[in-house]
Amino acid sequence: VPLFESMDERLLDAICERLKPCLFTESTYIVREGDPVDEMLFIIRGRLESVTTDGGRSGFFNRSFLKETDFCGEELLTWALDPKSGSNLPTSTRTVKALTEVDTFALTADELK
Repeated sequence: VPLFESMDERLLDAICERLKPCLFTESTYIVREGDPVDEMLFIIRGRLESVTTDGGRSGFFNRSFLKETDFCGEELLTWALDPKSGSNLPTSTRTVKALTEVDTFALTADELK
C-alpha cells in the first residue's frame, strides 16, 4: 500500500496487530459498487475480479483482476485520514468478487480510524 510505505514502524506494527484473517469462497461478492466500505482487504492467496461502471455512467465499464499482494477497500484510507469524515463510511467505487477461494487479512473501518 503506497501510503503505508512512509509510515513509521510503530504505526505499521499497530496496524498489523489489528489485522484479522478472512476467507472468502469462490463466487462470493466482497463488496458491490455503491455499498459502504467497512474493511480494507490485503490479499494473501486467490484471485478476485474488480468491476466498475464509474457510478453507473452510461457506456463506462472497467474490469481488472486482483491477486496476492494486491489490496482493495482503499477508500477507507481517505475516510480514516479525514478528521471531518464522521461515522458515514465511504461508498465502494467498484464491485469485487472472489473468482477462487481467497485468503485475506482484513482491517476494519473501526480499527483503521
